[in-house]
Amino acid sequence: MKKNVARRTERQVLNLEEKKVQMQENPSDRKKEKKNSPFNPGGITGTVYTLLHDVICILAAVAFLFVFAARLVGVNGSSMYPTLVGASDYEENGGDYLVLKSNFLCSGYERGDIVVASIPSFENGKPIVKRVIARGGETVSFLRDSDGVLRVSVDGTVLDEPYIREPMQEVGAGQAGASITVPEGCYFLMGDNRNNSSDSRYSLIGTVDERYIVGRALSVLVPGEDQRKNGRRDWSRFGAIDDE
Repeated sequence: MKKNVARRTERQVLNLEEKKVQMQENPSDRKKEKKNSPFNPGGITGTVYTLLHDVICILAAVAFLFVFAARLVGVNGSSMYPTLVGASDYEENGGDYLVLKSNFLCSGYERGDIVVASIPSFENGKPIVKRVIARGGETVSFLRDSDGVLRVSVDGTVLDEPYIREPMQEVGAGQAGASITVPEGCYFLMGDNRNNSSDSRYSLIGTVDERYIVGRALSVLVPGEDQRKNGRRDWSRFGAIDDE
């Protein structure tokens, strides 16, 4: 019986020694195992994986920002001059680049807001930049003041428009004595360069459904090549849009 007890004791001692050996495994062996792991953060593959993960997250965040929060739009043509500088017909990148507040964040637009619209019936939906003159339910009228200058009134109130380039001429629906009531859910838009602007006065555009408005212009990110500065970019225009 003593022999059996002694044998069991020897086995227990051997088992304990084996466990100690396993617990005291050579650290260099563990390092080798880690190096062999394809997703080891310290290895080349792990570094590439982390980099790709970060790049994908950044691109997703940028895409979300420019789809649901803000957008960049270039100004084409002279219809908003002098408030905004647009690229000429033979140029692509000469106009202002605007930061827009996306329509996903806009609950409506106010008179005087500068907006970008994409109207299917006009130039295949090419974005156009205009100013909100009247909203749904309001009546836009064109009349001459005591000096014979054609003016715009909304619901009987003549608008003060220091931003327009020059006195307005009669074009399209903008004839002296004419009135237009804007349907609900739509806006009456005009350019600041009234005599060189395709806008709500013309039947191809008309009053613009809110669904076709892309967003509201917040600021000038990159100023365009300004003829007032001999074709140079006037960086003093960077930032909030000056309507004065």
